Amino acid sequence: MIAKYLCVVFIFILSMVSPVCAKTEQVSVQLQWLNQFQFAGIYVAKDLGFYRDAGLDVTIKPYTPGLDIVEEVVQHRAEFATGKSSLILDRLQGHPIIILGAIFQESPEILIATQPDIKTPADLAGKNIMITHDQANATSLLSMLISQGVNLGKLHLQPHSSRLEDLIRGKTDAMACYLSNEPYQLDQARIPYRVFNPADYGFSSYGDLLFTSEEQISLHPQQTRAFYLATIKGWQWAFDHIEEAAQLIYARYNTQDKTLDSLIFEGMVLKQLAMGPDQKIGPIDRDKINRILELYRLTGQANGDTNGLDQAIDPLGFNKYELKIGILAHRGNRKALERWTPLVTYLNDTLEDLHTTLVPIVFEEIAHSVRSQAIDFLIVNPVLYAELENKYGLSRIASLLNRHPEEGSSTDQYGSVIFTRARTPLNLAPDMFDTKTLAAVAPNSLGGWLMAVETFRENNVNLDGIERNFLSSHDAVVSAVVNGDADVGIVRTGILEKMAREGLIDLDALFIIHEKSYIGFPFRVSTKLYPEWSIAKLRHVPIETANQLASALLGLSHASHKTKEAIHEAWTVPSDYSSVHSLLKKLRLPPYDETNLDVRQFIEHYALWFYAIVACLSVLVLHAIYSNRHNKHLEREVRRRTRALRKANSNLSRLARTDPLTGLHNRRYFMEFAQQYISLAHRNETEMQFLSLDLDHFKQVNDRYGHQVGDDILKLFATTLVPLLRSTDLLARTGGEEFIICLQNTTQEGANVFARKIIETIRDLRYRTAEDETVTFTVSIGIASLFRGENLEDVLCRSDHALYRAKKNGRDRFTLADPPEVLPD
Repeated sequence: MIAKYLCVVFIFILSMVSPVCAKTEQVSVQLQWLNQFQFAGIYVAKDLGFYRDAGLDVTIKPYTPGLDIVEEVVQHRAEFATGKSSLILDRLQGHPIIILGAIFQESPEILIATQPDIKTPADLAGKNIMITHDQANATSLLSMLISQGVNLGKLHLQPHSSRLEDLIRGKTDAMACYLSNEPYQLDQARIPYRVFNPADYGFSSYGDLLFTSEEQISLHPQQTRAFYLATIKGWQWAFDHIEEAAQLIYARYNTQDKTLDSLIFEGMVLKQLAMGPDQKIGPIDRDKINRILELYRLTGQANGDTNGLDQAIDPLGFNKYELKIGILAHRGNRKALERWTPLVTYLNDTLEDLHTTLVPIVFEEIAHSVRSQAIDFLIVNPVLYAELENKYGLSRIASLLNRHPEEGSSTDQYGSVIFTRARTPLNLAPDMFDTKTLAAVAPNSLGGWLMAVETFRENNVNLDGIERNFLSSHDAVVSAVVNGDADVGIVRTGILEKMAREGLIDLDALFIIHEKSYIGFPFRVSTKLYPEWSIAKLRHVPIETANQLASALLGLSHASHKTKEAIHEAWTVPSDYSSVHSLLKKLRLPPYDETNLDVRQFIEHYALWFYAIVACLSVLVLHAIYSNRHNKHLEREVRRRTRALRKANSNLSRLARTDPLTGLHNRRYFMEFAQQYISLAHRNETEMQFLSLDLDHFKQVNDRYGHQVGDDILKLFATTLVPLLRSTDLLARTGGEEFIICLQNTTQEGANVFARKIIETIRDLRYRTAEDETVTFTVSIGIASLFRGENLEDVLCRSDHALYRAKKNGRDRFTLADPPEVLPD
């Protein structure tokens, strides 16, 4: 115990010691309720310095009754806050809020009643319910009440006082509470109560959504990211160290005077609600949001257009798989971001589970970025791709279609432009560079150097000893020629036209050397044309992820006109790069930069190795032929036995829980799951009914028409019953013509109505034999209600006795079971 309190002291001292020189940004977070473990992640992130390490000085704003959390954020009185699922409704109603993540995957919100006469949610009709404004709009609570027949218009909603004694003393009939909080307090006070948990009625919702404003995320995205990640880190620490986190709250934030044990209990319950299947904190699933939204529609709270909701949920991709797309910044980082950001925005709006970010990279850093896996995809020129493919296993998923914005055409090819100033025109000649300087982009730039080198060689231009400058970006090359720092420049096609549209150059002031034209190609060019750039995935990226990205890129052709206008590029299937490889071989560039030997030269150079390898290969081939035949026989036998074993296991599993004739559950399955239902009913004090069914005079049917007809009638009976049941009901064949049904959350009167419906439906059934005879039959039913403390065997025994009386009294009817002779304490 001493160690625990020393931990609290350590945390306190740690929180007080901060670097004086550290520059921090002031932000605040508004709590939606009183201090308790519900906000442990925020307390931990502040007191253990996670916020400080992220460059933030965070003020935690306490809750006061009646406070409108959404208005606090919208009016910029707090940068961040936590709220309930009603935030979705607030967004649809026009509030400019952004939901960042869900702290609890399942909402801890419940209703609690202490009055003995309130046994089900239906009993709350016309009653007083103490609830906060956002809880009153929480979809799970509303849906539970509506599903139980409660008219929301007749509820008397009271402002939440945050005092549990108001419920205990009868100032309200029910109170909105947290599963992790008030039940513990009532148990400690030994006060009987009933919990109405929406999850028990099939309604799931998020709890404690972390949110901010549109303005905050627009003006301060990095600050928002830092706050969110530090908060999640705080929650992870809190759930990994529940006792220490509870001690921190007990020592510094215990404004409700809770016991340490109650805070620890709260932490354990909330951890179960926070962790999803992947054990991560914060994820938001679109399908679940859509289900919540559908519930709001059914309750009449959400109407109209909901298309903008996606952009309001996790726009920074905190809870998505992040993909970093590297782009060769051949015009500089700023131009790269301007050009490619619209595409990244389109991808983030299109890809549900992925969030893409853009990483501009200069020529010199490409190899390092790929080798270190600092990026996941790379948009790069064909020459660099060929080298990276050979070294690091890159693979292309799509090729670029470069659009000409004025002519409206697209091309999947590009070339080089060799140019000079218009007042000093030049033609290709062997000695053209004797007194001229040359500016190009980079030695491995296809459009900014290598295509031009091929053209120079074909025209016998002497490049030996010339003054050449590689300037890393196309814009720098153009500027060098325009400003007179270089006589001749080489850039890829389209650059001059783009810079002219941007007002950076006068195209008429430049002269294109060796200008050529190609049908359908819209740009000025001096060389042959080669395939356009491609986007390639790095080796560590799963193929499924690459397929998702490729599908989105190719889907740009189906995007809206507005989207196409914003994005200058289109994409197509990967182009044929054989011409690129031919050029690299001609210029002896990677991966073809080593000496090429023909077969005769190879044998002369490596004669001993050659003969040794041939001998080894011969032995291996003979051995492989023999082994292959033997292995194929073994593989066939293994596959045959595996299929037989899998089929046998599947049949055994199915037979263990299924009646083979009717396809219904068998008695074993029923007894196992009915026992779980009974435990749930006893805990929540909900009503449950058991129906024992028996086909009347079934032996006579078998004796008269034969067992085949009897089996057909049993199957007909089963297929008729199934559509009458709810998804939560249990139906099983327990033997012969005997069946049993368990009805959850059903009153005695409801079971009577259901039994009468079964009897009437079966009475109207007709079965026609092969001899064209019509067979009719009826059913008798015994009904037993589950009493408090009663076990499964006892209630089934009473329903069987009721069935016996129904058959004794004339059949084709139902009879109610007598209550237990001795009721449990």
